[in-house]
Amino acid sequence: MIAAKLHKLAVLMRQLNLSYIHAPEICSPTIKFGKRVRRNTSTPVIRVYTDESKNKFNEYMLSSPKSEKWKTLLDEQVRRLDIENHLEFRFELEHIDSPFKSVSISKKTAYSKEVFDSLVEKNDPEIKKEHVFDGHRFRSKSEMLIAQFLKSLGLEYKYDVILSFDKEVFYIDFAIYCHETGRFFFMEHFGDMGSERYRQRTFHKITVYTEHGLVEGSDILYTYENNEDNFNLNVYEGKILSIIAAHALDCSK
Repeated sequence: MIAAKLHKLAVLMRQLNLSYIHAPEICSPTIKFGKRVRRNTSTPVIRVYTDESKNKFNEYMLSSPKSEKWKTLLDEQVRRLDIENHLEFRFELEHIDSPFKSVSISKKTAYSKEVFDSLVEKNDPEIKKEHVFDGHRFRSKSEMLIAQFLKSLGLEYKYDVILSFDKEVFYIDFAIYCHETGRFFFMEHFGDMGSERYRQRTFHKITVYTEHGLVEGSDILYTYENNEDNFNLNVYEGKILSIIAAHALDCSK
């Protein structure tokens, strides 16, 4: 299931990137930065080429309001070229059954199945039974949706796992284990970022986690919500799959 999802995601991203970098409204006209020199004074300008072969262009000073739309388009062209130069999805992705054909784990890591099994869940009795799924009671609908997504992928997870750093106890929302990679990672969902007090606690957690070696995007994933009903599971899906993909690549080396 994980392999199929990642394959589908890779192909989709490749198609989106290719359609983006070849978009005619981005590719043309050619826009470049330049300098206008008059009376030994150099002024930065932006040049919009009307006929590049004949080196014909319109020129606008960067401080001119007319240059704003061209600067925006130039930024898009630079981004397009960057995507084109760093596009890592290969054509072969469209013709394979699974990107996980030869994944194997040859050594124990700090994020092994053995360590995952030793993690203890808090099972907080004060959590209301409003959001219940898979034998767990979740503090929010968003966390329940995350758990449902993890379950749909066949990922094993623990909720509200207890960790201690420098005698300070933390309850991390999820520990997520992937059988294909033989590795787990943590996930913290910060669901009330509209609150100043909550934000301060969030920043403290992230600082402590970082100081104790949890690398964001590899060992732990942070997701955010401002408690204004703006939760988008598609965003989280991509982030979760990207971490698993990175672990898979590490395993195959």
